Amino acid sequence: MLLKRMKYFAAVVECGSFTEAATKCFISQSAVSQQMAALEAALGVKLLKRNGRGFMLTKAGELFYSKGKELLLQVEDLCTEVSHMGENA
Repeated sequence: MLLKRMKYFAAVVECGSFTEAATKCFISQSAVSQQMAALEAALGVKLLKRNGRGFMLTKAGELFYSKGKELLLQVEDLCTEVSHMGENA
């Protein structure tokens, strides 16, 4: 579940919008909001500072995004590598 939340968080940051992230992730805007709240609760820290319809990353959010993005890319590379091994078996 954490990886999925990380993907949603990355989409929110990259899109700059909960609504656009929801569209990109094929889920509702309320689901994105709920997942962000659950992620922050699980980590025990605020990642986003909301202001009206927008948001800014907190210091923790900046770190989580940069390190999380690296991790997500590594997971994607791993899955691709394993899939190719299956094709060649």
